[in-house]
Amino acid sequence: MTRWIALGCTAALACGHAAPSHAQTAATATSAPAPAAKAAAHDNRMVLADNESFLMPLDDAKNVHPDYPQGLLAQNLPPRTVCLMVGISEKGAVTVVHKAPASEYCATDAEPEFLAASETVAKTWKFDPALRCVFRNVEDKERANASCAGGKSVPQAVTLTYRIRFEQVNGQPKVHVIGG
Repeated sequence: MTRWIALGCTAALACGHAAPSHAQTAATATSAPAPAAKAAAHDNRMVLADNESFLMPLDDAKNVHPDYPQGLLAQNLPPRTVCLMVGISEKGAVTVVHKAPASEYCATDAEPEFLAASETVAKTWKFDPALRCVFRNVEDKERANASCAGGKSVPQAVTLTYRIRFEQVNGQPKVHVIGG
């Protein structure tokens, strides 16, 4: 059985896309009835009703990390971080991959080879889709305990931010994927 991460009614979704901040999901809640789970006009975020919860997409265990570009190993570079926005469809397929905007957690000065390696691999990733769980009432939602049990599962397209850190440790390349 698949284990889901539940965010309850604290998930913020931009245009049906999750809007995480350095691998964390922002918080938004509303007391509107179930049909009100639609984009808020000011920032295109989905607002979940009290009787709804959100389950993040799960990445496939076969998803691989990018390789450290061989042409850069001899340069013994300091650690570099690439941030990607990865769009995931309602069916769990990657629909778009692009460089995330610069932020406190994502510098944009990494060599282009790191970005290319990251984008190439991210395009091959697969996921169980994100789910918006709609329950008859708040009590049913609370009983579901990190699942859609007893409610209706609605697959949801999302965009997640991933930080991919490339470094060398004792001359060996290491790549860490953070986020989602």
